[in-house]
Order: sequence, then structure tokens, then C-alpha cells
Amino acid sequence: MIVNIPYPDTLFIIFAREPVPGQVKTRLIPALGIEKATELYGQFLDHTINNVITAALSPVNLYITPESRTTYFAQMSNADQFKISVQVGHDLGARMYNALASGLEQYSKVILIGTDCPFLNKDDFKQAITALDAHDMVFSPAKDGGYVLVGATKVIPDIFNNIEWGTENVMKQSRTALSCNNFTWQELAEQCDIDVKDDLKYLSLHAEFKRFIF
Repeated sequence: MIVNIPYPDTLFIIFAREPVPGQVKTRLIPALGIEKATELYGQFLDHTINNVITAALSPVNLYITPESRTTYFAQMSNADQFKISVQVGHDLGARMYNALASGLEQYSKVILIGTDCPFLNKDDFKQAITALDAHDMVFSPAKDGGYVLVGATKVIPDIFNNIEWGTENVMKQSRTALSCNNFTWQELAEQCDIDVKDDLKYLSLHAEFKRFIF
């Protein structure tokens, strides 16, 4: 387990799923094929988990989809450094809300990320933690209109309800929900996430993934 972490009052949550062919990176399958799309997701998964654990800032909780095998993640080489939980909720918003709310029962701050953005780094994580000293929530917006990181010191379901997940309206609608509920928030630098063929060009910024560009 991680010891002597600088932010023991903060929990890092990673949303992930088992890299099963045909069930991950489905929007990239037409461009990459099932095998290569699955391989890319697997590398994103490993990179994200190692990135957060290596940052060694706070405890880590991996939230996996219900269909994923817990044993798959428990057998990872670094599995002793994170806790495994299962996502609960009827859509992405409900799953994120439930995970954040659960984390805030034990920690004063919770940061949640997915596995689609390999560009987040330790400095981004520290900025997110620091932002929560003065704000209710923190976000890293994505170029496609969504966000790749969300953190909170408090949450309510309304922040995640009636959001058109997977569209360019996500961050815009989230800002409206935040304002309507008198939440304060900070937005960090915009990031790239890799969801569709046109996003693959951003991998040129990351040597580890350049071979997936064509």
C-alpha cells in the first residue's frame, strides 16, 4: 500500500472496465479494428492506473463496470495499491455521482477520472486537489465538450442529471447545473480525450501511443 502520501484526506477514483474485445473503444473499432482498439484501451488502462499510483498523492479506488471481472483487476501487478469497487447507477451521471458521494463519506475531497485521457499528469492532479480548497468542485474540460476529470468536496444528484453524456454539450450543461445550484467550481486546462478516429492525432503528443496513429 502507498504510505506517507501528502493528501490522505483526498481519494482518487478511476473509472475503468475490463478490456474485452468489442466492449471497449467501440467508436474506434471502424478505424483500428477490434484487436487494436482493445489493445489501445488496455494500454490506456495500464497507463492511467500506473500514472495515479506513481503520483503517490492519495489513496486510489478503482471503480469497475458491473460486467468486469474483479479477479482481472485483482491480479494486476499493482493491485495491492488500489481498492476495487463496482460502479452503481443507470447511466454515467448516476455512476459518477454515486462514486463521488460514497468517497465523500470518508474523505474531504474526491477526484474522479476515466481512462480516455493519457495526458493528465501529477501536476494536473495536484492542481485539482488544490482547487478544492476554495471551490465545491473542479473540472478538466475536454476539447470535445465533455470533461476528463471531476473533483468535489460536496455533490448532489442535480449536477449529474439531465446531461447529454457523450455529446459536445456535457460541460456546457454541467456549468448550467452548477450555477443553478449555487456551486462554486474551477476549470483546469483543457485536455484531449481519445474517443473517435479524429482524436487519434492527439496521440502524437505521447510517445507511448504514437504507433496507433495512421
